[in-house]
Amino acid sequence: MNTKPRLRYVEAFPVETENGQMIALRDPAGIATETIVLSHAAVYILQYFTGEHDIDDIMRILSRETDLSIEKNELEALIDQLDTNLFLDNENFLNRRKDLELNFLSSGVRPARYAGNSYPENKTELQNTLQSFYTTEGGAGPPGEINGQPTPAGIIAPHIDLRIGGSTYSHAYKALAESPPADLYVIIGTGHSGLQNIYSVLPIDFETPLGRVETDKQFIKNLKDNSKSDFFSEVLPHKTEHAVEFQVVFLQQALSKRPFKIVPMLASFGFQFLQNPLFAAEQEMIAEFTQALKKTIAEYPGKVTVLASVDMAHVGPRYGDNNIPDAQFLELVKEADMQALENVRLANAEGWAKSIAEIEDRYRVCGFAPVYTLLQSIQANEGKILKYDKGLMDDNQSVVSYCSAVLY
Repeated sequence: MNTKPRLRYVEAFPVETENGQMIALRDPAGIATETIVLSHAAVYILQYFTGEHDIDDIMRILSRETDLSIEKNELEALIDQLDTNLFLDNENFLNRRKDLELNFLSSGVRPARYAGNSYPENKTELQNTLQSFYTTEGGAGPPGEINGQPTPAGIIAPHIDLRIGGSTYSHAYKALAESPPADLYVIIGTGHSGLQNIYSVLPIDFETPLGRVETDKQFIKNLKDNSKSDFFSEVLPHKTEHAVEFQVVFLQQALSKRPFKIVPMLASFGFQFLQNPLFAAEQEMIAEFTQALKKTIAEYPGKVTVLASVDMAHVGPRYGDNNIPDAQFLELVKEADMQALENVRLANAEGWAKSIAEIEDRYRVCGFAPVYTLLQSIQANEGKILKYDKGLMDDNQSVVSYCSAVLY
């Protein structure tokens, strides 16, 4: 047992049980597969699981500073439960993570996780579903012939559940389908579970009901050669992340007759990382990665399109707001989104960051990092916002906004 327990980053949310309301813990990275349920008192104690206090220290703190009454064996049982379920940052967890990383990479393929849930797992049904998004209300219409536009330098598409925002995806992929194809699509998804090294590049293929898509290992090798930091070993968040997977199925449908490869990557940072001197190391990593990506794209012998998988605002009770969003509030959200997206139209990375920072990310833009990375790493003169929309996420009228855009 770890005598100085350190809690890993986990998600906590209330649940109703036969014993009343309790708090469930789950691992957003998916390394710990079980969700565990704790009492409010037990969750309160977790604030002392910082790696600085041993069991006796915690017992003394609780006795001195709280009214909680807990026996030493109960505290030891709590630590053992967290350790067994991989919620503690210790040797047990690190060994398990290493094994999972090796198994994942050695498999050579990242299997579809959301088939049968967010989209059909049957190949024919999936093809029909994807095609229907172009012709449904709000869709872009069926793609036509190549229309004279150059191969896009960048594409922005949503990563909202396809059942909610499929028609908005279609606008990005119609623009892509009607342009000369790229040889490689670099897909930058939001790393929702967080990333220790800001970025994570996955060197294995993707499998969906539409088949297997090859990842360009040589591009990744060149990107690694152009980098000093480790952006390549933190691979497990890719197993459960949907942001890249959703783009892969749309690429397969839109480019069904054209050969292409992908480079899957995740990005996870907020506007504070670009401004606050406390994040100087992270700022260096972001600059290093975007410069390395830009250089690797420039050196690539074929055409490259960078695709940012992005949602915009997240508002309503589900996301921490006290009130249900009304029409007036949602108009303010749209105005802020469009002000930020004006910098996509101008292909201005610093303007994008400034627009979010000026309002301190009031509306929780989920795709901040992928858009910033895209704009910093491509050669583009201008962008076009193709479609902006929003979707309801729950019975409390919580809303997520999203868009499609193209940059040349």
